[in-house]
Amino acid sequence: MNTSGLMRELLELCRRVYDKGFVSGSGGNISAKDGGDMLITPTGRNLGALAEGDIVRVRLTRNGPGKNRESVVVGSGIPSQEWRMHCRCHERPDVACVLHVHSSYASAVSCLEIDSACGMPVYTPGYSVRVGRLPVVPYFRPGSAELASAVGDHIVGTAAAPGRNSVLLANHGILSVGASMEQAMNIAEEIEENARLFLLLGGRGRPLSETQQAELAGTY
Repeated sequence: MNTSGLMRELLELCRRVYDKGFVSGSGGNISAKDGGDMLITPTGRNLGALAEGDIVRVRLTRNGPGKNRESVVVGSGIPSQEWRMHCRCHERPDVACVLHVHSSYASAVSCLEIDSACGMPVYTPGYSVRVGRLPVVPYFRPGSAELASAVGDHIVGTAAAPGRNSVLLANHGILSVGASMEQAMNIAEEIEENARLFLLLGGRGRPLSETQQAELAGTY
């Protein structure tokens, strides 16, 4: 996709996220990889009202193999304060889009005392396949290097664990990534819907068993 097409798709996603109520005010941030650069939403702006000139282009620079440790803004604008977290996620070669939102149900779940290894029970086949055991990243100040590092360990992966496509941020919201913007958004929607079910059921739900989840692998 050329840059103008990518920009249009990014702006469409920003409006879709806002229209669904996944963000309010100037909350949330989205980025898309464009070759060696990252297009990211600006700080302090409403995602539903952005125009092409508002998107900030950031040159991804590397300090060590596969490590985005710095960023250089190309042109004008101030990127989202979460730029470090986005840069870290984009270290994974197959990540084309990073989506961070404060959707109501998932944010509510993120404020509960929940299992850090699996933030919510797995209730539906779609959630099982697209999300599964959703880890909870401990609370760190938004925009901090500590948050970027903790999220990156889950998304990019470590020697001990492979990368995954989503995390729940304690007292904050959710982050999802995808090989396309549609994939990243689909994952975020699955998390929000499962969070809604979790809260509606009030702990009385019947989650899918490990065997049932294993049988679903590769079916979606």
